[in-house]
Amino acid sequence: MVRSEITASAATHRPVPAEGGIGGEASPLPPLQNRVGSSQSPFVRSAQGSSVKWQLLDDESVERAKRENKLIFIHVGYKACHFCRLMDVESFSNPECAAALNESFVPIIIDRDERPDVDTIYMNYVQAVSNVGGWPLNLFVTPNLEPVFGGTYWPGPGTTRRTGADGEDESPDFLTILRKVGDIWRDQESRCRKEATEVLSQLREFAAEGTLGTRGITSQQMLAPTGWAAMPSAKSAETRESKDADVASELDLDQLEEAYTHIAGTFDPVYGGFGLAPKFLTPSRLKFLLQLATFPDAVQDVVGEAECKHAADMAVVTLRKIRDGALHDHVGRSGFSRCSVTSDWNIPNFEKLVVDNALLLTLYLDAWRLAGASADGEFYDTIIELAECLTSPPIVLPAGGLATSEAADSLRRRDDRDKREGAYYLWTRREFDSVLDAADKSVSPVVAVLWDVRDDGNVEEDHDPNDDFINQNILRVVRSPQELGKQFGIPVETVERYISVAKRELRARREGERPAPELDDKIVAGWNGLAVSALAQTATALKELNPRQADKCLGTATAAVAFIKKHLWDDAARVLYRIWKDERATEGFADDYAYLIGGLLDLHEATGDASLVDFADALQRTQIKLFHDPTVGAFYSTTTSSPHTILRLKDGMDTSLPSTNGVSASNLFRLGALRNDEDYSSLARGTVDAFEAEMLQHPWLFPALLANVVTARLGFGGAPVRVKAPAEKA
Repeated sequence: MVRSEITASAATHRPVPAEGGIGGEASPLPPLQNRVGSSQSPFVRSAQGSSVKWQLLDDESVERAKRENKLIFIHVGYKACHFCRLMDVESFSNPECAAALNESFVPIIIDRDERPDVDTIYMNYVQAVSNVGGWPLNLFVTPNLEPVFGGTYWPGPGTTRRTGADGEDESPDFLTILRKVGDIWRDQESRCRKEATEVLSQLREFAAEGTLGTRGITSQQMLAPTGWAAMPSAKSAETRESKDADVASELDLDQLEEAYTHIAGTFDPVYGGFGLAPKFLTPSRLKFLLQLATFPDAVQDVVGEAECKHAADMAVVTLRKIRDGALHDHVGRSGFSRCSVTSDWNIPNFEKLVVDNALLLTLYLDAWRLAGASADGEFYDTIIELAECLTSPPIVLPAGGLATSEAADSLRRRDDRDKREGAYYLWTRREFDSVLDAADKSVSPVVAVLWDVRDDGNVEEDHDPNDDFINQNILRVVRSPQELGKQFGIPVETVERYISVAKRELRARREGERPAPELDDKIVAGWNGLAVSALAQTATALKELNPRQADKCLGTATAAVAFIKKHLWDDAARVLYRIWKDERATEGFADDYAYLIGGLLDLHEATGDASLVDFADALQRTQIKLFHDPTVGAFYSTTTSSPHTILRLKDGMDTSLPSTNGVSASNLFRLGALRNDEDYSSLARGTVDAFEAEMLQHPWLFPALLANVVTARLGFGGAPVRVKAPAEKA
């Protein structure tokens, strides 16, 4: 297989010709030039000064690859990503790597935020053949965009990476990969094309049967699904067509019980969360666990009252561990990082995505409500902190709308030249003490124990492959104020005052002397929709308890909607655009419509503004027109004319974001009730039914859609519908 030959030791190498033209009389193309300056993406534009002559994913690049008969190298990343920056420094800035890319390939750089459709297709491929995934995502594809070989982070030549007790990483470096791929394409082009076509055919087959994202192309099975379902199978459609007209599908409340049982089986009772490291926030899964206890009694009759309580307990334990762990910025108000390298939440990937924090805000709201929804209730402070983060600069942009992310890497001091991972958030014990001793010498000994600040740093060597954390401390809560009071023999009130002083002083030092992480200030329509939803729900919850904060949340949400309507919604064409950065770019995908509609409906609930429902209705009609599958049901992620996509997928499984079809089904049910429109409600049920075969087999992968099964079975707002009765609990 081509893949095994690429990853084998590359002891010999023959130079690859600079051009591999296919012959004929066509005039030669002009020399390759870096073209990223015309992009609206901050990530893509950051490659403008690169030695690599980066191209855009467009007809010009694809045509060049065809005429020169070269493989296309695709690099997918995003501005906040640590390993994307690392690969740029180590690999793309290396003269030999840059020369090989420019001479033997057509190099294309893509912002995953801008083209999630392309990212998802190739991520499915990489995970299916190698059991790994993540960013940066790197692909070699034929001029027809069929995948030949791919992977994630590849170190530059001469770079080694510690991988733990086993020592050095033995995987080939990027230059070795470039040379080997180039050799194989030159010597075995027909074989490469044949295998790439076969792989794409297999991916299409998985898509057709609804198993894309859960199966491997090699004998090894994937470690985890990518979370993207695809076109439901023809068998599923035939099965639905043959059902009794009074029964929507075979889906019933039993699937919620199966989902609970599977999720509970993967729960980490020590550190919270699910599975082993790395650990992710899994907002849809946590929301599902919190919802079980609030669903109608019929759900608890099926799942079990004790089980529903345990589900909520698992979610609350996880949210506590995330709150106290190192993903949380304990000093400032910049929210949470996206995932943890370790199972105990103590080594973060430091990039901060606005959408992650918006989803976390809704989770902490739900958990706070379960705890009684009082000003002294658990998670109230976390809610206020997240609300402040999402309603203040730099996240809130001057013209309205919310930015996308903050970078993982930054400079430690203003006169430094090299960025380091997490530099903005790290403290040596010496600096920590000097800052706090200047305010009150009693504070540092206590809060150092609180946050596990050590003389030699609190990051183990095995978790510091780039030596970014030598003698550095990542703040995380390891003691409660009560425990500290007993340990130091002081009142809890004194401990809490010390903590407040420490946060104030450390934040002032950090903001005054350290360069802040770089902001990706493009506005993504759908992700702003999720933020609008979170802020609207927060405003509703805090209306009586904290009217100032509630008003601030409503103001930010309303301004974001106004910005999107003015700049990203083409009222004449009735089309939503996805990205704003100086001007609008990229027509919206199905998720942009779904997330924004959900945000508008939540903001309507908070304000009573009927125009928000009108806007949601207009967006919904366009989403149906552009993305709905009238034959099988549900929504494709892309339109029929989406450029340079080799598969058209349907998003049913939840990832770090709720699935497009799960949110769309909920929107349709809500709009159906608001508009008294049975057509919307019917489309909602059809959207759920479209994933019937997959949900019957793996219900735990579909928590957002499972919530809509409850609505389909038990009715929206208590109104019963004609459906099959749920099976009795054994």
